[in-house]
Amino acid sequence: MISIAIPGWGELNIEYLVIDYNGTCALDGKIIEGVKETIERISRYIKVFIITADSYDNVDEEVNIIGFNVLKVKKEESGADKARVVKELGPDRVVAIGNGANDALMLKEAALGIGVIGDEGCASSLIKEADIVVNHILDALGMILHPERIVATLKE
Repeated sequence: MISIAIPGWGELNIEYLVIDYNGTCALDGKIIEGVKETIERISRYIKVFIITADSYDNVDEEVNIIGFNVLKVKKEESGADKARVVKELGPDRVVAIGNGANDALMLKEAALGIGVIGDEGCASSLIKEADIVVNHILDALGMILHPERIVATLKE
């Protein structure tokens, strides 16, 4: 677990990380360099779920070598399914990271939602639901490894 005391917010006790795959930690279906290693480091502290509609039908090959929990959702209902996963895990214990419109509900439900702009861009509906917005997935993952960055961004 990762505990973060944020002035004006209170205490976050994070047990789960839920990350969108395509557009967030992968570009054109291929995992972004440095993401595997960083997620492996994070998984020493909290449980990691990569969630995807698997647009490129290759997530098993790309992520299988990491050995994390991969959750596939239906393409037609991916936004609602992603939010449901966060609810089932316990929203107050989840950090969610995504970039697309279908990730907005997931970020809204999570205790902490981080939007990633990345090379693919970021949906404005997601930005409205995010607590923090960063330029790159490694910036988002770095915040989890270095919680003082979250405090510096969100403290009141």
